[in-house]
Amino acid sequence: MPWFLIVSGAAALALLGLLSFWLIRTIRADKSYRQFSLRIKRLGWRDKLRLARRIVGDRRVPWTARLVPAGVVLYLAMPLDIIPDFLPVIGQLDDLLVLALGAWLLVRLTPEAVLREHLDRLESEAGGQGGAAQSRQPGSESPPPIVR
Repeated sequence: MPWFLIVSGAAALALLGLLSFWLIRTIRADKSYRQFSLRIKRLGWRDKLRLARRIVGDRRVPWTARLVPAGVVLYLAMPLDIIPDFLPVIGQLDDLLVLALGAWLLVRLTPEAVLREHLDRLESEAGGQGGAAQSRQPGSESPPPIVR
């Protein structure tokens, strides 16, 4: 494998890391958004995806925030990356960094009241399910098990 690919990949990853670090440091982290991030961290992966889907579907969220998940999915599905995926470990790190940056940007661009409303609703659904938040519609209970 040519060394210049490895060096350029490492340089691109370092540049992307520095850019995201600068972006995080320049936009001040409000106390309320820190609390939101702690609440979101406590959610399971399915609930985090459900939260993102609810935020994107809400008409009160600005269109710029609604485009962030689509951009992240397009970047992850695109065959051309900043660092090619065939490079072991480092090729997947840029995808992980873009995913984290997209999630952070979605939370920051969502109005605080909308984010609070969706988080409260999701946590109340999780509390009623005994920790495993699976939002079920009334009448959609699973059928009883078949005994043979």
